[in-house]
This record gives sequence, structure tokens and C-alpha cells, in this order.
Amino acid sequence: MKAMLLKALGPMSPLATPLVLADMPQPAPSPTEVLIRVSVCGVCHTELNEIEGRTPPPSLPVIPGHQVVGVVESSGAEANEIRAGDRVGVAWIGGACRACPRCIEGRENLCEQFRAAGTR
Repeated sequence: MKAMLLKALGPMSPLATPLVLADMPQPAPSPTEVLIRVSVCGVCHTELNEIEGRTPPPSLPVIPGHQVVGVVESSGAEANEIRAGDRVGVAWIGGACRACPRCIEGRENLCEQFRAAGTR
């Protein structure tokens, strides 16, 4: 698959080109995941923070972007609610504890266990 890849962190400027087009192996979904053929992907200020190192990704290289719309290609054995061919959208919150005061108040992005979609 083709993807824009961030290989190194650094400051942004009008001439900066932090992303490079790369051929990547197609991932396989785990039992609880789905594989999405991305139609469009939003890139927001979160990625700028990653690129410049304020909130670096867990590892490099990384494919930035976490606000996705696409079509499910395949699903893991335990991903029962979504099927191949379904059109889906992915929100930026990939996970939170769902039990702390912040989660109960609807502020999952402030949870100690917050995970952004597209990062591990």
C-alpha cells in the first residue's frame, strides 16, 4: 500500500517536507480490529505536535492521520459488528478507561489512559 510516512521529527517551516511517499506492507487486522481502505484522512494540529516533537509518536517511522473515512476490507474474527464492504468513519479517540471522573464527564481526551486512534 502507498502511504505518507513520517521518518524523523523536526520543526515545520514553509519549506519543510516531513512526509515521504512510501510503499508499506498491507497490515492484517487483529481479532478485534478491522482493516479499512482509506478514502480520505484528516490531518490536524495533533500531527503537527507529533512532527515537531511536542507529543512524539510512540515510534518512528509512523503514518500520521487519525480522522479517517473509508471502506472495511476485512475484519478480525471477534469484530462482529462491522463487515467487509461497510463504509466507516474513525473518530480521533481510540480508547479511554470509561470509568474515571473525566470519562464519566465526557472528557475522555483528558483520561490518564487516553489513546488516540492510529497510534499504539
